[in-house]
Order: sequence, then structure tokens, then C-alpha cells
Amino acid sequence: MNHDHIIKEVRMIREQLAASHGYNVRALFAEAKKRQKESGRKVVKLTPRRLKIADEKAV
Repeated sequence: MNHDHIIKEVRMIREQLAASHGYNVRALFAEAKKRQKESGRKVVKLTPRRLKIADEKAV
């Protein structure tokens, strides 16, 4: 199955979003947070998992 048209569309949308915010990641993030807040949907925030450190003798 060929998904090239889907990938092209996703990349085109990504480029349009980036261009509409002047390629400013902070502005893009702020807009995403604003849309998230305005949506009224419940947002789940998970606590980060701690990494397990391997035993030095096992290495």
C-alpha cells in the first residue's frame, strides 16, 4: 500500500502551520496551547517515569 499522498499532505500542513507562525516554535506552541484550552476537552497530564539505572556489575 502506498501512503505517499498522505505523507505529502501531512508535510504540506506542517509547512503551512510553521509558515503561518513565522517558523517560530514558541509562537506555534502558544497557539496550540490556546486551541487546546479553548476546546474544552479534558487534558491528561501524566507524571514522568523515572529511568531505571542498570547495575554497574551487569554492564
